[in-house]
Amino acid sequence: MAEIEIGRGKSGRRGIALADVSIVPARRSRDRDDVDLSWKIDAYRLGLPLVGAGRERPLSADDAIAFGERGGLAMVDLEAMWAESPDAGALAAHIAKIKGADVRVATSVGPARVEELAPHAIAAEADLLVVEGDVVSADTVSNSGQQRNLKAFIRGLDIPVVVGGCASYSAALHLMRTGAAGVIVGVDRSDLGLSVPLASAIGDARSARVRHLDETGVYCQIIARGPISSGADVARAVACGADAVLVDASVLTQADPQVGDVVDHLCDAMALSGYTDLKAFQKAEVVVR
Repeated sequence: MAEIEIGRGKSGRRGIALADVSIVPARRSRDRDDVDLSWKIDAYRLGLPLVGAGRERPLSADDAIAFGERGGLAMVDLEAMWAESPDAGALAAHIAKIKGADVRVATSVGPARVEELAPHAIAAEADLLVVEGDVVSADTVSNSGQQRNLKAFIRGLDIPVVVGGCASYSAALHLMRTGAAGVIVGVDRSDLGLSVPLASAIGDARSARVRHLDETGVYCQIIARGPISSGADVARAVACGADAVLVDASVLTQADPQVGDVVDHLCDAMALSGYTDLKAFQKAEVVVR
């Protein structure tokens, strides 16, 4: 991609946001009833390419069950729950109630506390562990001599791990090389000057996934994170290369007509553009406005 000169001695790429991407319909449309929205991460197949977290507080067991029954992957904020009540028994009961409804559940924790809290997620028999932060790198080095190596840690766990966020080719590739089942793509800390338009970030991670697949034969899932609130946003993210997107779990029942029904809109977008499954839809032609 051509770089833009910022000033003498400094240039940069132009980033593309999801809102600037449009999907080009193929030569034939498809029957909406033939659209399959399922995807797979590690050994688990989910009915929808949606990972749902709580907006302001951890998902209640009932909200997680409702989200999971629609086909999404519910994600419980382990760190926030632990801050409210550091009780392993309560956490185990919370996860057991969700899994008792025969739905999949992930637990999330920040990288600074993952070594402390991951054993509780494993003991509670969560299906996946998500190591999530504004920016997460495979290695964190300090002048004090302390170093956190996610690769060694993740490979020692008996649970599939998703890790992120990241927003570049090199960062995504390094996270994939930790042995993670998936990476979260999307960084938006505009208050610190750290922000990458999501379509560009997904495209870079997609390229990293191709290299990782060539090197290892392992396909790493890309979960997009950002300003995603509609079926059109989900469709654009998948067409750019994402396997799933991270959303507020309430989005499927959101009454706001501007949000609409994410699932119906995604189905319509895929059918009208000529695709019946997510893998094929990742190859859709797109244009930038």
